[in-house]
Amino acid sequence: MNLGCLVAIVFVHQLLSDATALPSVVKIGAIFTHDQKDSSTELAFKYAVYKINKERLILPKTTLEYDIQYVPKDDSFHASKKACQQVKYGVQAVFGPSDPILGQHIHSICDALDIPHLEARLDLDTEAKEFSINLYPAQSLLNAAYQDIMEFLNWTKVAIIYEDDYGLVKLRELVRSPKSQEMEVNLRQADPDSYRQVLSEMKSKEIRNLIVDTRPEHMHHFLRMILQLQMNDYKYHYLFTTFDIETFDLEDFKYNFVNITAFRLVDAEDVGVRGILRDMERYQPSGNTILNKSRVIQAEPALMYDSVQVFAIGLRTLEQSHALRPANISCEMEHPWDGGLSLINYINSVEMKGISGPIEFKEGRRIQFKLDLLKLKQHSLVKVGEWRPGIGVNVTDTAAFFEPGAANVTLLVITILKADLAVGSMTINYARESVIDFTKPFMNLGISILFKVPTSHPARLFSFMNPLAIQIWLYVLAAYVLVSVMMFVVARISPYEWNNPHPCHAGSEMVENQFSLANSFWFTIGTLMQQGSDLNPKATSTRIVGGIWWFFTLIIISSYTANLAAFLTVERMITPIENAEDLASQTDIAYGTLDSGSTMTFFRDSMIETYKKMWRFMENKKPSVFVPTYEEGIQRVLQGDYAFLMESTMLDYIVQRDCNLTQIGGLLDSKGYGIATPMGSPWRDKISLAILELQEKGEIQMLYDKWWKSPGDTCMRTEKGKESKANSLGVDNIGGVFVVLLCGLAFAVVIAIFEFCYNTRRSAPEQRAPVSIPICSDSLQGISQSVQQQTQQQSQQQQQQPNQQQESLCSEMARELCRALRCHASSRRRRTCEKCSTHVLGYPPDNPTATPLNGMRSQRSSLGVPTVELPPHVHMHHHAPPPHDYDGT
Repeated sequence: MNLGCLVAIVFVHQLLSDATALPSVVKIGAIFTHDQKDSSTELAFKYAVYKINKERLILPKTTLEYDIQYVPKDDSFHASKKACQQVKYGVQAVFGPSDPILGQHIHSICDALDIPHLEARLDLDTEAKEFSINLYPAQSLLNAAYQDIMEFLNWTKVAIIYEDDYGLVKLRELVRSPKSQEMEVNLRQADPDSYRQVLSEMKSKEIRNLIVDTRPEHMHHFLRMILQLQMNDYKYHYLFTTFDIETFDLEDFKYNFVNITAFRLVDAEDVGVRGILRDMERYQPSGNTILNKSRVIQAEPALMYDSVQVFAIGLRTLEQSHALRPANISCEMEHPWDGGLSLINYINSVEMKGISGPIEFKEGRRIQFKLDLLKLKQHSLVKVGEWRPGIGVNVTDTAAFFEPGAANVTLLVITILKADLAVGSMTINYARESVIDFTKPFMNLGISILFKVPTSHPARLFSFMNPLAIQIWLYVLAAYVLVSVMMFVVARISPYEWNNPHPCHAGSEMVENQFSLANSFWFTIGTLMQQGSDLNPKATSTRIVGGIWWFFTLIIISSYTANLAAFLTVERMITPIENAEDLASQTDIAYGTLDSGSTMTFFRDSMIETYKKMWRFMENKKPSVFVPTYEEGIQRVLQGDYAFLMESTMLDYIVQRDCNLTQIGGLLDSKGYGIATPMGSPWRDKISLAILELQEKGEIQMLYDKWWKSPGDTCMRTEKGKESKANSLGVDNIGGVFVVLLCGLAFAVVIAIFEFCYNTRRSAPEQRAPVSIPICSDSLQGISQSVQQQTQQQSQQQQQQPNQQQESLCSEMARELCRALRCHASSRRRRTCEKCSTHVLGYPPDNPTATPLNGMRSQRSSLGVPTVELPPHVHMHHHAPPPHDYDGT
């Protein structure tokens, strides 16, 4: 019984699951015109299907399969035939086409068969369509947006230029609206052949505000006509109805202050949208890309992508409560698809955020979206506001619409025409002088650089090392080691550095080299410290090494001493920039101007290469280096790594009141402030004469000093500079030298203790017998015994000489070279030549011709001390130590 209930429950659950499940494959169709083959719109459709099938987030168990058909433009019969083929194929939704005539025929077929029809085109039909979903904003809402912009800009005279009857139908509500009754509206139809004629008419009638509705492929020609007719200055304002204004080249319009405004449907600055666009850019199945060269997506591909997403979300919602059976219908059959009504209702209830903004539908029409208001400024198109249905326009940058370039010329002209004078910080330039009159300049100024005063760095403990770079210190250390080793090697090789350690004993068998490895290092360090040493090179080779080293130390020590004074006695406040050329040649320090104004215009229009380079840097720098107000520019300067280019009068006022700011370099240009009057005003000449009189009396300069350089607000920079020029050296400056001295002394003490312990341990076991020195009366007897012993040793050595003479000269030289280069070898060795070892030890006789006694000659010296000349083979001295090999061999 229990088993039967369990089977029944599983069976019912399976039936319910099958009843609410989607098929594994859902077929959809898309119709494009021949000119849209491999276009960005088709690629956007394919990418949307590809992304849904790959990610499996919206439809985890269902795969979308599309069928694409291409039809000729304006051929409704062929389009209907292709649509029927897709219906027979079993599609459950149809996308496209974008052509309005073809779209109506496709919709009639879908409406008759209850198949959802999703479109991304402008539809001027205001009637509700049951099986239609259109993601393009309704034209009535777009006209409301245009009307709000005209009202915000206070347009009283406007011209609407359209290209065909379709465009007239789109914009007819602008003429019929109640708000339009208060303005003069001129309608003109124009195509590429009549653009010049229509624009010339607008220019002659002094119509400055134009709403332009033209095809995207003709936009470039229209813009070129504007340039040719010179209708591209601040007097004209163009409102384009296209959503793709960012895809057109407006480079020639950036610098003429022409007002170009348009709406944008895709907010490319949104984080989520940027991520989708990055993925789209990598999707290139046919070599083409969805984005254009500017990496901007057009409105139609964006809407096509969102339409596929809307359909997938509608399917997912339908799956939760209904089953979707495949459509088994055709155009020849009269009965519609059973599941079409449920599917279209669920699609119509979708609310989501796509790349075209928020999406919401009512009766198949999109009622929720957001339009970004774009305005062409000096560097690019900039978002200055937005428009939403039911809310209206929200302009976030109102100054953008009253910014005709270097200054508010439009606002200035309106003000001057209503008044007799305009006094303010208005510089005299070409744009202003062409519409109003200026008096003689009452103050001269120019552009200068505002920068933060460099802070002096606190002295460091080892600041005495600052005069030389760390690389130089390392090179000096390496040179010290190299020269020391070289001196040791050269001294060992050279025979002239091997000398008798006891010059008074000419017959000594031992010779000594004073340049041991330790002595070589001591010689070079003594020279480097300019203290010298008790070592004196004797060979030419060693003297060359020493001379070159002395020259090296002379240059190094002299350079160090000269630079040390500057580093330790003068407060070095290094300014990374000194003038505009320094700014232009680096990129670490950003620099910018006020976002509008004569300073920005100066760099933009300058023909000087340095200033052109600076303008390119400011224009392309991200984030933007332009600031909306002087206060923000000053704050960026105080934060560091930023230079603000501003007028010298304002700069001087700020510098006098903030000791952390300073002026860098001189003036970059020269201009003047003037008082503005209407054209032909009689007051201009009178005011100019008064200004000249005040300048000659010096009253303007006195007023300048009073308000700019008030004693209570002026920074005492002169006294501060005097205090920072020279300071006595303290522990912070040269304390590191004492640290080095103490460390060296401590190291020497440690070495001394080590040497003491080592020598004590080595000498402790030895029991040395006292050495007795024979008295003078027994000296002859001791010498006689020594002579006999040495005679026997000499005879033995003579027997071994034939064998020693057989050694080759090369092996002897090799042995001597190895002995010389041994670092731990003794600095003494035996003489190697027979001639050198026959010298007589002891005192020479007073009378060389005395008669010998038993082979020996004896004679008393003048002091009464006998001197004995030994035979050539005898080498003995009563002070000589026991014989041993000093080379350790």
